[in-house]
Amino acid sequence: MHGLRYVLIAGLGGMLAIFGVAAVQAIRLLGAMRAENRASSEQALDRSHKLATVRYCVLLSQQYLNEHARDTDAIPPASGVRGQWVQMMADLDSYPPSDGGDAARFEELHAMLLQHWHGLSRALEASEAQRSLDVGEVRPLLVSALEITTQVQQVDAGQTAATESSIQNQFERLGHGLGLALNLALVSALLLALGCGVYILRIERQNRRRYEQIEAARRDLGQLSARLVDAQETERRTISRELHDQVGQTLNALLVDAANLAGRIPPEDEIGRHYLNNIRSFADSSVNSIRDIALLLRPSMLDDLGLVPALEWQARETSRRTGIDVRVSAENVDDSLPDAIRTCVYRVVQEALQNVARHSGASHAKIGVRQSGGMLALTIEDDGTGFDPRRTRGMGLLGMEERAGQLGGSLEIQSEPGKGATTRVLLPVPAPLKK
Repeated sequence: MHGLRYVLIAGLGGMLAIFGVAAVQAIRLLGAMRAENRASSEQALDRSHKLATVRYCVLLSQQYLNEHARDTDAIPPASGVRGQWVQMMADLDSYPPSDGGDAARFEELHAMLLQHWHGLSRALEASEAQRSLDVGEVRPLLVSALEITTQVQQVDAGQTAATESSIQNQFERLGHGLGLALNLALVSALLLALGCGVYILRIERQNRRRYEQIEAARRDLGQLSARLVDAQETERRTISRELHDQVGQTLNALLVDAANLAGRIPPEDEIGRHYLNNIRSFADSSVNSIRDIALLLRPSMLDDLGLVPALEWQARETSRRTGIDVRVSAENVDDSLPDAIRTCVYRVVQEALQNVARHSGASHAKIGVRQSGGMLALTIEDDGTGFDPRRTRGMGLLGMEERAGQLGGSLEIQSEPGKGATTRVLLPVPAPLKK
């Protein structure tokens, strides 16, 4: 489990690292592409400027030739044309041709310019010598100027296309790099998601297995608790019977023998009679104590007379011992209730009255038992100080809930500080078997 967790953490860290590397690579590629675009733009502007100079010189030569053909006296000075061409040819020597077919076109343009320059030089020399050119000399130069202009346009278009192609290649390289980083990140994310899925399924299986174990342990604990309660009730019944039948009968026999012995002690033996009276008093007190203990352990009237008489006896005993006015009201309670239900109700009432006597400070308590519709409802109310059931959960309350839960019932406690307490128990009563 820990190994898989470390693998998932490493996978997440690797994916984040890949995204980080992709971001750094994207920034670096964008910077490089921006620099290359700037350099390409500067080179394109330089080429465009030099091609514009070529176009200007060609147009200037055309104008010069046209003026020279019409009137030798009105032609512009040849020095200006010569100076422009010399500057233009010098600029073309540093012309940075782009990749692709632009270099071949530029070489062809350079050759055309050199050839045109030779013809133009003769015209310039004739102009300087004040000699006119005939149409046969001027026309080839004009045609050459047109061809040069066309070639300049082609070279300009070629270098523009080359620049756009370079920018497109840069975008493609950037897209390829980002795509590779993104694919790696996606693959890492898929592997991480797969690992998370495996991890979650593994945890889910473990949680399900642990839940099943907890449920099984809870069922076993419930069965053990039920068996302990049954064993406790059986043991209490046995001890109560033993106390009543053995110890109680022995003490009664002792009282009978003491009564018989009283007739044999002479009247003048006051000391003997005093000890005999003490023995009878202690024996009688022991008989009462044994009877009370036996009734508290398991009242015989619960088995002999039923639930309601046992509750009434318990109410009287609580009132006698504590001074709390305890009343019992019963409605439609069947005398043939199962022993488990009778015992549960009796023990819940016994524990509730003990809590009332010990903690509530109440002066009145009311016990209500009502049976209807296959359910038995038990209510214990008191006018004591009350408590907060959400914070006070003693062993007695847990035992009451456990007894009710074992029979498929429920227990609810309503109380507020200063407003008394009400305990409600609802138990299902099985339908009697048809004879």
